[in-house]
Amino acid sequence: MSPRTLLLPLLVVSVCGCTLQRGEILGASPLDYKDVSFLTPRQDEYFWIAPPRRGPHDVRPVSMQLPAAGTWVREGWLVVEFQCFTPRDRPAVNDPILPETQDEEALYLYAGHRYRLSCSPTRIGDVVLEDLGPAGP
Repeated sequence: MSPRTLLLPLLVVSVCGCTLQRGEILGASPLDYKDVSFLTPRQDEYFWIAPPRRGPHDVRPVSMQLPAAGTWVREGWLVVEFQCFTPRDRPAVNDPILPETQDEEALYLYAGHRYRLSCSPTRIGDVVLEDLGPAGP
């Protein structure tokens, strides 16, 4: 995926953030919301999540590191920041040359699902959102 292709979802979210359904981070409890999903990271991978900006001039919302135990979120768009520099399926090297890649992606999470975020096993600078089935509190 080219950098231009990766920037398009972020551009759409940032320009149209006021009309798009923004996700909301709820934490360890889904509270009384019905439009929730559960998000976890793959073991030993690190991600930061935040709702998108409401518009191009809005202050960037505070991001939260996705805890290893996961977190509940409300349905909608979330911006995921990641550090996916080396694909898991490539041999490890002592001093890798880190390419310049996009490190954020806008993802839509649907209510009622359990998701796992991971770095792509084959592509540098790409994340995989895996649907693990229905979520329940």
